[in-house]
Amino acid sequence: MLTVALSGVRFHAPVGAYPQEALIYNELELHIAVAQKAEITDLPFLNYVTLYHIAKKAVLEPTPLLENILQKIVKNILAVYPNTKINVEIRKLSPPLGGEVTYSSVKWEGD
Repeated sequence: MLTVALSGVRFHAPVGAYPQEALIYNELELHIAVAQKAEITDLPFLNYVTLYHIAKKAVLEPTPLLENILQKIVKNILAVYPNTKINVEIRKLSPPLGGEVTYSSVKWEGD
C-alpha cells in the first residue's frame, strides 16, 4: 500500500453558518491522505500537487458547512484516483462559538 499525504495545509476560507464568517473568513487546516494498493517494485504515482489543488478549489468556494467542503474534496479525489482509500480531516481553527475552542472538525475515512 502506498500512501501520499499532506498535513497542516492551511487556508482562509469563506465557510460558516454565520453571515459574518463569509466576510471575515475562517482559518482551516486540512490533512489529506490517499492510499493505493501497490507492490514495492511498481509504485503508482499519487501527485500531492493535484491533491493540494483539489483541496484549494473546494475550500475557496463559499459554503456554510465543513461537510460540503469534505464532500467536494473526496468526490474530486476519487474522480482522479479511483479505487483508493481516502482520509480527509478539515479543522476550523478557533471557531466563533463564544468561548475558547482550539478547533472543530469533520473527518472522512473511506475506501
